Amino acid sequence: MKNPFKRSYNITLNKVHDTVKIIESGDTLTLVVNADPVRMVAGLNKTQKKLQEITQTENPDQKDMNDAAELFARVIFGAEQARKLMEFYNEDAASVINVCGNYFRQRLGDKLSKVQKKMKL
Repeated sequence: MKNPFKRSYNITLNKVHDTVKIIESGDTLTLVVNADPVRMVAGLNKTQKKLQEITQTENPDQKDMNDAAELFARVIFGAEQARKLMEFYNEDAASVINVCGNYFRQRLGDKLSKVQKKMKL
């Protein structure tokens, strides 16, 4: 039975929260994930299409690769942290794509699934 005297209202945006520590040769970069899962999934789909287009070309342009890597990182970590990640890897698009892909496969994908299931309830 509901408590008639309880007057609180709970609300959540079901954001995805996480902290990621990247360690390379003694250097450390800590990034925070705090994102809306619906926007994140849409952004990840856009990123996937862009990466597929680029990798299907015989000699992908370095600027296009950097743009795709930064887009991938921006979708997950936000613009400011994506820039820090690009700087951490000295603008090496392949490393940034690799880190973002590994993080998605090893952890973020499950977090997104859990949040999406909660949203359907």
